[in-house]
Amino acid sequence: MASTSKKETHIFRGIELVVALLVILFILSFTWKIPIHVYQLWAMQRDFRSSMAPMHPPESYLNAEVKEFGLFGDSNHCDYFVGEFRTSPLSKEKIRQTYASVITSAFVGNRLLETDVYFTDEDIFAHYPWSEWLEKYLPDYYPVADPQTYLIFSEDAGNSPDGDIRCH
Repeated sequence: MASTSKKETHIFRGIELVVALLVILFILSFTWKIPIHVYQLWAMQRDFRSSMAPMHPPESYLNAEVKEFGLFGDSNHCDYFVGEFRTSPLSKEKIRQTYASVITSAFVGNRLLETDVYFTDEDIFAHYPWSEWLEKYLPDYYPVADPQTYLIFSEDAGNSPDGDIRCH
């Protein structure tokens, strides 16, 4: 009987091992792209910083850096978003002119991304996801006190989600 017990123990251990491997395989099938998306966002932010550093008006100052990715629209895709909330005493027109021709690169291939500027007193910050980002990155912000606070950003939209649940 003792040998039967050892056989059963080996069988149960084998079954436990198979179940554990199946659980690990299941988890990896849904999460294996997560580190890749995080790396791609980091690379895009690094390029954004280096492209933007010489372009910022010297009178401006950094309030907060922004980096987000996920599904910010309809359908299944991943959107990458990097930028900076800044404040400057310059006029809105002058700030827009400063950044008018600035481009950054995407993390994939040689694609170039345009930059855009939104001022925090504009209507777009009343809508998702912009409203959440304003609260997240500038929690103590008061538009009346700083009407020249703006977000300069690049966006790479419509990338494959590749199984990342945050992009579905």
